[in-house]
Amino acid sequence: MARQKKMGQSVLQAVFFLVLGLLGHSHGGFPNTISIGGLFMRNTVQEHSAFRFAVQLYNTNQNTTEKPFHLNYHVDHLDSSNSFSVTNAFCSQFSRGVYAIFGFYDQMSMNTLTSFCGALHTSFVTPSFPTDADVQFVIQMRPALKGAILSLLGHYKWEKFVYLYDTERGFSILQAIMEAAVQNNWQVTARSVGNIKDVQEFRRIIEEMDRRQEKRYLIDCEVERINTILEQVVILGKHSRGYHYMLANLVRTRRI
Repeated sequence: MARQKKMGQSVLQAVFFLVLGLLGHSHGGFPNTISIGGLFMRNTVQEHSAFRFAVQLYNTNQNTTEKPFHLNYHVDHLDSSNSFSVTNAFCSQFSRGVYAIFGFYDQMSMNTLTSFCGALHTSFVTPSFPTDADVQFVIQMRPALKGAILSLLGHYKWEKFVYLYDTERGFSILQAIMEAAVQNNWQVTARSVGNIKDVQEFRRIIEEMDRRQEKRYLIDCEVERINTILEQVVILGKHSRGYHYMLANLVRTRRI
């Protein structure tokens, strides 16, 4: 409950300040009711619950200074593997006249959603992984990771490591890592794992890296894939002393 409340407060703060900013340029006063939207993947149950909790927390606030208007929200669930589902969900939100949309995207839905935001001038607030491109009307709650990752690699003196990635963002970070590798004489083994469907393939990669005496891994994947990789790490016993894993995503795990 405490975790949900904390997440809900973060969601609320992001949406609240966005709506205030939007209305700051309106015709003088605030309307009594503001409509916002929510777009959620079907498997993001916890995030959807946090969003509902945030809106409820705001609407039940008795302090009119902190709550100058009432929030109505409209939620659509989408299947990111179905482009029609993504398009239909966004158009459904737009047709309701929402001031802003809070939601998530993944690798398959990112381009469609960000394109709609730019074309229809609809603000989209998201805690999903940030895009490298500066997309208008998309407000990232998560900072870009490229600089932070390079700083961590330098701080911990990782001169030899494996980089596993699965997104376009990962490829961009790979380019930055390879540039740093040339400057700092790092030995980097990079593998794109975005198309891997067979769990056994992750096991084969880990075993191959182990034969090469690789003990350090930077894993920059979406959450489900990170969990799959870590499960194989534990099964193979590669989570003991001497092994190090740097995770470039908001994954919560007790596996390592």
